[in-house]
Amino acid sequence: MKKIVTLLLVLGSLGLNAQNTQSFTAAANEAEQRLEKALAELDLIQEEINTTRPKLGAKLDDVESEALRLRSEASNVARIKAGFDVEVSQLGNERQSVIDNNNYIQSTLLNEYIRRLELTIDPSEIPQYSDVIRQTLAFLETEEEVDDTTIFKNQLEIVSMSLDRVEDIIGGNTFEGNAIVDGTLKDGQFALLGPVSYFTDGAGTVGITNGMIENKANIYTLKGYGDSISGTISSGSGNLPIDTTDGEALEGITHDITLLQEFALGGFVMFPILGLFILAILIAIFKAIELFRVKAAKAKDIDVILDHLRADNSDAALAHAKSVGGPVGEMLCTAVENASEDREVIEEVLYETIIKTQPKLERLLAFIAVVAATAPLLGLLGTVTGMIKTFKLITIVGTGDARNLSSGISEALITTKWGLIVAIPTLIMHALLNRKAKGVVGSMEQSAVGFINGVVEIRGESKEQA
Repeated sequence: MKKIVTLLLVLGSLGLNAQNTQSFTAAANEAEQRLEKALAELDLIQEEINTTRPKLGAKLDDVESEALRLRSEASNVARIKAGFDVEVSQLGNERQSVIDNNNYIQSTLLNEYIRRLELTIDPSEIPQYSDVIRQTLAFLETEEEVDDTTIFKNQLEIVSMSLDRVEDIIGGNTFEGNAIVDGTLKDGQFALLGPVSYFTDGAGTVGITNGMIENKANIYTLKGYGDSISGTISSGSGNLPIDTTDGEALEGITHDITLLQEFALGGFVMFPILGLFILAILIAIFKAIELFRVKAAKAKDIDVILDHLRADNSDAALAHAKSVGGPVGEMLCTAVENASEDREVIEEVLYETIIKTQPKLERLLAFIAVVAATAPLLGLLGTVTGMIKTFKLITIVGTGDARNLSSGISEALITTKWGLIVAIPTLIMHALLNRKAKGVVGSMEQSAVGFINGVVEIRGESKEQA
């Protein structure tokens, strides 16, 4: 049974193998046909590629050339753009610089010029120009937004007006107006020539403009020039006086101010300066009398005292020492009273006497030295206060009118002057008096040494005789 089954299985497998062999053959044939067809198509494609390759290569070269050309153009454009950017930046900076300069000229220089113009014009011209200037300043200082062109136009109108004014006053200009003459308002005619304006009321009163009173020109009348000023103003030509103060200016220059006037101009600092100076002079006089009355011991006096001691006559020696007087006499009296003591004791006693006398001789001299050192400092204080006053006036009236600033400058210079005037002689007095005091002390020391040496010599002679 097993053999039959095995036989059947072998036969079945052989049948299957035969069928598979047929199928594989058919597939191989079909694959070979497809391969041949694909190879044919490949040959056609290869032939087509070989045909179109030169054309494509040529087109690629053209494209690459065009790309290189476009890159070069792009690089040139980039360089040109960078140059344009630099020029645009420079033009922007120049434009901003011009704008800044215009703003500075417009908002600073022109405004300051207009403000100072009102201070520089003659008082006789105030009615003619003041309103225009103030209206322009009010227009410039308004908080409302105004076009720069409009502002600049108004500023240029004022500048043009001021230039016309300068042109007029250089050649002389006459105009109608009113002024205050001796406290009375009078109508008349002005003649403006440079910085000076002349006035005539047509009735014989003539003068020059000298400041303002209640926004009106104040006239300083001139005597003796009525015909020349009136004739010049009416005709437009003639002779005008140069010394417009009728000789008062020259007189003020050639004549110094009095001490009281100078003291008043110096201000409050002059009180302590002169007070200290007076005290220093009084003390110096007192010390000079005190020091020059001190008698210096002469060698002859020392010899007489030593001779009395050698003769063992202490009373006579003491009497002669008292006759010398002064600090030196007191020292010699002390020396005679202690002549019997040891040399060291005598030296200590005399040295103590000199030490006690020295402060008495030098008392109050320190005050004179303090005055000599303090006076320049007080003068400097007056200088500072005077300059502060000057700067305050500058903030009010500006720097155009020197007369308003002269008081502060005078105070500053006068206090410095008097500080040095006090310091220099005070310093000299202190040096002389101090030298005299040291001379007295030196004389006492010399007398003490001479006395001690004489006593030692007397003792040596006594021992030899013994």
